[in-house]
Amino acid sequence: MGISIKLEGIGEVDKALKALEMEFGDKMAQSKVLVPAVREALKPVLAQAKANAPKDSGDLEKSLIIEARRPTRRDRRSKYVTQSDTVIAAVTTASGKKLAKMGIKSDARAIAQEFGTAHNPAQPYLRTALESNAQTTVNNLAGILARRIEKFNTKYRKG
Repeated sequence: MGISIKLEGIGEVDKALKALEMEFGDKMAQSKVLVPAVREALKPVLAQAKANAPKDSGDLEKSLIIEARRPTRRDRRSKYVTQSDTVIAAVTTASGKKLAKMGIKSDARAIAQEFGTAHNPAQPYLRTALESNAQTTVNNLAGILARRIEKFNTKYRKG
């Protein structure tokens, strides 16, 4: 099953990001604008994934988070991350350390739930959340980026 996404108006956003990159530096523009914008755009996916998650103990729903960051060297070794990717993001379950802080025991049921096992069929909650919100997420990202770029420009040009 393929997902088709249409994005219009990203050219202007790309120009603005390149201008920020030239003026303030690539890392700062990504960290202060791009990463938070992607995280914000994924909020509807997170909400849908939490709504779709099984409600046995409630721990799976509580463990779902948005992870957005600049890719590391290790990330770039993955076939899913290219050298030109500036941000990677996902709705995922928290790591073991984060789960412990939330008071949730780490377990592998999240993967078994999403993909199934030899004994239990898949009950996807993440894929369906992403698929049903893909176009909306992309459309919202352009507006979020425009707003965050303007805010960034206003804040850093004053100082």
